[in-house]
Amino acid sequence: MYASVKKVANFIKWVVLVLLGISLLFFVLGFILSSFAANEGFAQAAQQDSVEIFVTSNGVHTDLVLPIATPHIDWRTKLPLHHFATANNSDSHVAFGWGDRRFYIETPEWKDLTPGVAISAALWPTKTAMHVEYIENPLIPNKYQLPIKLSPEQYQELVRYVLTSFQSENGGFMLIEGAGYTGDDNFYEAHRKFYLLKNCNNWVNQGLKAAGAKAALWAPFPYAIMRHYR
Repeated sequence: MYASVKKVANFIKWVVLVLLGISLLFFVLGFILSSFAANEGFAQAAQQDSVEIFVTSNGVHTDLVLPIATPHIDWRTKLPLHHFATANNSDSHVAFGWGDRRFYIETPEWKDLTPGVAISAALWPTKTAMHVEYIENPLIPNKYQLPIKLSPEQYQELVRYVLTSFQSENGGFMLIEGAGYTGDDNFYEAHRKFYLLKNCNNWVNQGLKAAGAKAALWAPFPYAIMRHYR
């Protein structure tokens, strides 16, 4: 009996040590690889027709924040205002955040996070959703809201990247009914699978790469992206 208990205890100890080792490796690789930049020669566009976007961070998650209407796209044609209870034509920007579908919908606040949702999102590929939020006022640059000026061509590449992240049906994005947190936001079905190595921050980072903007080689954490624009 004692030998069996000891074996179980040793096994649990081994599992804990392995998980700690993997976690440490994840953080170390994240720090090292985010130090190196893709598109290192990128310079913010200075021409009159440049488009200013923002990357925002809450310390855990990053979003791409784009102007609602430009000569390149009016997002209201893709994300109709009638999908949002309180959004209106005076709003200035729209935020896009890609992530684990279950995590998004079941965790409106961090206090709602359960171990099952967290483990599921971290350890194996899961279905994804796009969180969309209409924003009333222009963003003020600060360390959590960093502006990036793109050329028209770069912005068009970013728009293409965002558009192809949504699932479509009959020419429109697939709204997840009743999942929004407020009257200004909503969720839509998204392409690709979410897992630890390809998370919400990597989605934002890949969008910047696609646009030819400066980005990290790998960005599992918000600082991996933000450090290149501060």
